[in-house]
Amino acid sequence: MVKQVQDASKTPNQARMKPFTGTLTRRPFPNKPSIAEAQMLPLSSDSDFEVFTSFNSATCPVLLNVREHYQLLSDLVDEAQVCWPDVFILIRLSMPGGMRIPAKLLTDNVLLLEDITFEEQKLIDIASPLLVVEDRFSRVEIDNNDNSIHLRLYLGKELGKELGEELGKELGEEPGKEPADDPLQPLIECLAQRGVAG
Repeated sequence: MVKQVQDASKTPNQARMKPFTGTLTRRPFPNKPSIAEAQMLPLSSDSDFEVFTSFNSATCPVLLNVREHYQLLSDLVDEAQVCWPDVFILIRLSMPGGMRIPAKLLTDNVLLLEDITFEEQKLIDIASPLLVVEDRFSRVEIDNNDNSIHLRLYLGKELGKELGEELGKELGEEPGKEPADDPLQPLIECLAQRGVAG
């Protein structure tokens, strides 16, 4: 999958910005009570129990529940829309979540999918800016994820150039010089406040 994304970033009409990879290392909302959302699965037959016992337990800690997961994603969406008002956001989301998805994640410019690979390839060519959020946070013990999160920001060449020039001016750099700042920095800071280390 990574190779496909890298190859797609070389399309002539797109410039790919540096991606970010981080890991959730603590509870994202440490000063708030966390609701225990563990639910008993409706197991009723020998077959149900047999399937359930074949699930593997997560090898990493469960640091957030579904409600907190949705809140963290909502915070990211808010931050992205402040940075890029016309952004289209593609989010990988494990289903089912066990509760209603917040309205912020159901707007016209946000698409939630369990497998984002094919859609990401299509959107690279038609959406600019495009933000891809792919997280593997463990919300229950049988998620078997690794608590990682990957952000990929795709900008059209002109938009990427404008953004680079704006960042350069803010940093007092000479025109045409590659800016040292990362356009994903506001989102990285948002994640850092929620316990994600890069």
